[in-house]
Amino acid sequence: QGVEVQTDYIPLLNSLAMYGWQLTCVLPTPIVKTNREGNLSTKQIVFLQRPSLPQKAKKKESKVNNL
Repeated sequence: QGVEVQTDYIPLLNSLAMYGWQLTCVLPTPIVKTNREGNLSTKQIVFLQRPSLPQKAKKKESKVNNL
């Protein structure tokens, strides 16, 4: 009661989304810090992934032997 949770991953996600990264999971850690105002902050582990890109088929150049 009386606790307000503030998280803002939007700037991080927007900056990484242009490169194809997507948020998959956020895990809280037991690390808790208090600032001068008495506010608590926690560290979290953020997992991101991006779909694998299809590998380009290597074009085999046919070698023509001139006889």
